[in-house]
Amino acid sequence: MVKSIFPLVRLDYPKTIMVAKASKSIFGIVIRAQDLLTQKTCKPNKTFYEIKSSGGIHSYLDYDGIIILSLIMKDYLIEKNNPKKYAEIIKGILPDAYTSVDGQTYEGKETIAINEIKRISKETLELMKLCPNIPIIGHVKGCNYLQVRLHLSLLKRLGLKNFIFHVGDFLRNGDENMINKAKYLSSIIKKGGGFLLLYGIGSEKRFLEFSFADIYITYGHVFNAIKGKYLHNSKKKRYSNQNPMKVALFNLHSLLLKVKDIKKQTKLFVGGKCPWVEEVEEEELTIKN
Repeated sequence: MVKSIFPLVRLDYPKTIMVAKASKSIFGIVIRAQDLLTQKTCKPNKTFYEIKSSGGIHSYLDYDGIIILSLIMKDYLIEKNNPKKYAEIIKGILPDAYTSVDGQTYEGKETIAINEIKRISKETLELMKLCPNIPIIGHVKGCNYLQVRLHLSLLKRLGLKNFIFHVGDFLRNGDENMINKAKYLSSIIKKGGGFLLLYGIGSEKRFLEFSFADIYITYGHVFNAIKGKYLHNSKKKRYSNQNPMKVALFNLHSLLLKVKDIKKQTKLFVGGKCPWVEEVEEEELTIKN
């Protein structure tokens, strides 16, 4: 696969698909399952049934490229979902691939996080049985070495070869220690083999820092345009009196140029010893039921 960007398309914001379709260099997009659910009851919403009645997501969006359904969602929606509900969405919209079950893992709550990783791994297996004909991408959860290595190991046991990691939370505040942590954990996943998709990364500078990844999933081109900013030469500049979606397209092209510059870079992050690097023995990764 060629190193590229897959724009995040929000189904509750139709103009975002127009931006993705306007770029000839984009060959895939990502959509969110949470845009197909009611926020209170977590049942399929009107948009879901419109997509289903149209024959699937490709017909609905009039898009021939790759469409990945992301099951990454807010915590309160995770708590209301289960494999059968996910399967209803997947079978109803027919994406080209979907990500494995999301979960809640946090630093400082190790036992809870490990149990959550075990739970979502079991639910992922159940979901795979319910949707055997649609490829699945392993969504690796974890905020430290132990959690990431454990979940990666469990997903590989299920036969998964390509993985996605949500780096957005690590990058959000611009803290260098957290950014390095994201690079470290992402590198562990990349070493696991297959393609690595990074979710929530959207600046030219970050693409360079995570140049070992294969696909960058971003909403940054739209987010910055709405905030009145356009991206150019790794800098954000303000604009006025311009169509935000035209600026979003400009931003997307700027990001694509940066990815093109790093397409042959694959060096993994090594880094020095940081405060967050845990001393973990390999045998600790075996978690008994």
